Order: sequence, then structure tokens, then C-alpha cells
Amino acid sequence: MYGIYGDIITAAEKATEAFSETEELLEYPEVQADKAYYLSVLSKYNKLKLINDKLNALKELLNSERGISELLTETKSDEEREIIYEEIASLKRGASKLSTEIANEIGCKHIKERVYCRFKFTAASSKFGVPFFSLIKEYLLFRGAKIYDEKTEYVSKGVLREASFVAEGEDIITRLSPLTGAHKVYLSGGKSEELCFAVTLAAETEKISEDDLKIDVFRSSGAGGQHINKTDSAVRITHIPTGLVVTCQDERSQLANKKRALEQMEKRLLGNKERSEKKRMEADIYVQYRKKNTPISFDYSNSTMTDTRLKAFMNIAFPFSDFSSYIDGLMVL
Repeated sequence: MYGIYGDIITAAEKATEAFSETEELLEYPEVQADKAYYLSVLSKYNKLKLINDKLNALKELLNSERGISELLTETKSDEEREIIYEEIASLKRGASKLSTEIANEIGCKHIKERVYCRFKFTAASSKFGVPFFSLIKEYLLFRGAKIYDEKTEYVSKGVLREASFVAEGEDIITRLSPLTGAHKVYLSGGKSEELCFAVTLAAETEKISEDDLKIDVFRSSGAGGQHINKTDSAVRITHIPTGLVVTCQDERSQLANKKRALEQMEKRLLGNKERSEKKRMEADIYVQYRKKNTPISFDYSNSTMTDTRLKAFMNIAFPFSDFSSYIDGLMVL
């Protein structure tokens, strides 16, 4: 029901089983009379309440994402569809952050995310963009992530315009989101160019749930011999959430027709899902590229970077070696 977050939600539910009991315990006169015991119970209650609140918030985000995603099948407006994709992307980032916080609170295994990272440079900003690209990759590899499907695009010989890769690992969205946006690269004469970075959850391909399928059998019609017209061998499958219908009656047996119909249904649904996910990813990237006046900036003349959120990273020589410390500092803001 909750996709990649299912395990962490189950773990959090188990961890908060005693929440109601602890809340009631605080009201007992004998507990309140023993100050040390009361403070111990109160500490446990506060911790469980924090986990419970974040668990409920995560479930709410995931339910909202499902509800908003269903609107995509109803709207015919490209403008409305773009807004929906942006909202879905925002909810996905929020869910990723909450799952990281819950995992830290209960000490359980973090979820593995599959994310898409993209960079956009100009001729001048590539001076910082290329090492920025390398630092992020090295950081992810250091944390045990896997990187694949790396691509680069050059605007002309030796001048990089775009670079991207897919990474799979724990908490990537949460850790890299503070680095996203269109960052200023200050040139001489008051001019500036942009270095853009975006990170979004990569396209998901979920298996079809049998609960979402309605399967009907009926007698075939047309060519095929006596057997095909005298038995209920034809199969019609309806995907309830989308209303997509696939019918197969070409085979002699019901089992064979069902198998073919399921294959066709899966192919069509995954095709629709892939197209929808690509649009969602592009909408998310577009929003992040529009983030102007970010806390991060670069100075071309002295090869320095500034992040106004952290005092230790004001006018620091770029690239720098303590990239992990930099991300850790952003994570606690």
C-alpha cells in the first residue's frame, strides 16, 4: 500500500504501539506522585509522540500523493497537469525527508531511493559545475550509493552543457535537496551566469496489484473453430483505477487468453506510468531550476563558493575536500 515506505511505516507502527498506554500512564496519580518515575514516563511519551506525529504525517503525504495522482486521469489541461506534477514532486520530497527522520528516531534501516540528478551549465559556470558534479558523485559513492546511466551533453567541443546520472542509495533526496536551484556564478563587470542542479525521485515502475483488476470471461466469437466458440475462453480484464480494458480471445484456452491479456495490460499500464513519471520528473526539475537567489553562489574571479546558511562556508576555495561535513551541516538546519 505504501510502496518503498511500507517497511519503515511497519517498523514505526511497532515502535509506537505503547504510545496510548504511555499517554494514559501520565494521568495516574501514583505516577505523578513519583517525580523521577513521572519524568521517565514523560520522556518516553515525548519520544513516542514525536515518532507517532511523523508517522501520521508520512501516511498523510502518501495518501495525498495517491489522491492527487488520480487527478491526472481526469484533467485535460496541460497547465493543470503541470501543477499536479509539481505537487506530486513536492509530496515525494516531503515523504523522503520524513522517512529519514523516522528511521533516525527509531534506529531502523533507512529506505533506498532511486533518484535522478541533473546539472545544467553555461560555458563560464561549468568551471564550478563540473567539480560540483564530481563532488556530489564522490559523496554518494562514499555513502555506499550506486551510480549508473551517467550522461553528458556538450554545447560545443569541450564545453559541457548538461550532465546527469541515476543514483540508488539511502536518503539521497533529503541530503541533496539543500543543494538544488539556479546558483549565481558572479563574473567580472557585475555580470553573472547560472549553475543549475536538480534532484528528483527516478521513474517508478510498480507491479500491477490483482486487487485493482476485474476479470470477466465470456464466449468467444469469430474464427477459431468449434471449440473456441462453444466455451467461455475469451477474457476481458479491466484495470479499475484507470478504467483501461484489455480483451483477448485469440487463443483456444481461457488460461492462454488470460495470460496474453495480463501481458498486454501490464505493457500498456507501464507505458502510461513511464510517460507520466517522466513528465513528473521534468516538472520537478523545471521547478528546481527556477529557484533563484539561492544561499549558494560562486565567484569566478577568485574560485570561491559561498553558502550563507553556514559560517564555515563563506568565500571558501572551491572545490573543497570536506564535502561530507558541508552536507551534514545543511542537514541539521
